[in-house]
Amino acid sequence: MKRILIFLFVLGAIVACKKDNNDPTPDQPAEPAAKVVGSYKLTSFHFINGANEVELEKLPVLEGNKTVASGTAKITKKSDGKATLDLTLFIEGEGNIPVLEKFDIEIRESGKVFGLYSDGERIGDADGGFIIFNISGKSEKGDDLLLSFNANK
Repeated sequence: MKRILIFLFVLGAIVACKKDNNDPTPDQPAEPAAKVVGSYKLTSFHFINGANEVELEKLPVLEGNKTVASGTAKITKKSDGKATLDLTLFIEGEGNIPVLEKFDIEIRESGKVFGLYSDGERIGDADGGFIIFNISGKSEKGDDLLLSFNANK
């Protein structure tokens, strides 16, 4: 009986000591673009333009201790919910190749991640530590176009 009384006393003390939240202004979530801006290193890259295809399943590509292929994605905030995406590949012997320059994107909160949109179409996801990007369509000539990549900060 004594153990039960001690248990109830301890349980009552724990429940009674519940932390009060007197903060009238809880932390506001950061604006979506601010959460994902920054530079990311590509971990994979795939590009199709008709019969031309470049697929790098794992980046960077190393030969010995030398990097022969790598890439970066940079998201720059323009305004609330709006940003630009710059995507650059580095290929040994070719140098830096701009793939996308100042590509306008919209960033919307979508659960635990942020959706990346272009002209209302969802083209990727980001969480501030990674990007998954995938856009496809047709060229003016009717050829298939695809650009996809994954990147980490």
